[in-house]
Amino acid sequence: MRSVTVRSRPPNVLIVDDDVLMRSFLRDALEEEEATRVVEAQTGEQAIAILEAHRWVVDLIFLDHFLPGRSGLEILKITKRRWPWIPVVIITAFGSEDLAAQALRAGANDYLKKPLGLDTLMDAVRALTTGRGECTGRRTTAAVEQHDETRTIRPNIRRALAFMSEHFAEDITLDDAARAAALSRFHFCRLFHHETGVLFHEFLHQVRVTRAKALLADRHLTVSEVAYTVGFNDLSHFDRTFRRIVGQSPTEYRMSLQCA
Repeated sequence: MRSVTVRSRPPNVLIVDDDVLMRSFLRDALEEEEATRVVEAQTGEQAIAILEAHRWVVDLIFLDHFLPGRSGLEILKITKRRWPWIPVVIITAFGSEDLAAQALRAGANDYLKKPLGLDTLMDAVRALTTGRGECTGRRTTAAVEQHDETRTIRPNIRRALAFMSEHFAEDITLDDAARAAALSRFHFCRLFHHETGVLFHEFLHQVRVTRAKALLADRHLTVSEVAYTVGFNDLSHFDRTFRRIVGQSPTEYRMSLQCA
């Protein structure tokens, strides 16, 4: 398969929060620390409209849980169903373990409580956007995202992607994803590769490693705990897969975050 080169650039971040002071804090911090391009939305509906417009590629979403109209969890589920490759961080001032569990089950890549510290914010951004534009000799998740800029992924494959995003930490199989897409195993394999540019297991590894990068920013979790949390049952397999996709071992990646 031919390599796809994605031009290196600062990350594009979508902030969804009805609190103007919080949006201002996030914008100022991101633009100053990461030279990030920031777009703001006050409601979930505005955020969906921005994503549907396809005017620019979104690399990361900060999504408040309490929003006018639909809740952040509702918007998270819509986002993960339609654009499952975009990392989403849920932020809230009224957090609980139950809400955190709901957010992670719905596909959130991270969960942060307000008030946000600058270090915590930057760790989340770097963990979820580092390496998004690297060329790996195959289509990366970032490349799949750009692919969707030119045409819409077919509904049955979108259903499979949403299923994988929701259940990536479980022992899901190709047959499970094919059933979610309502396709035979043979037709699913062909169509999934055609639509995303990668095979099923490679895409699943990409999703798991993206989540692992976010969790590695939490110094209270061991590498083994991170591996099992994102769906790897074998630590050596996790290490090999992470190194192949990221270019570093999980331990090396964690150290790079601490030194950044």
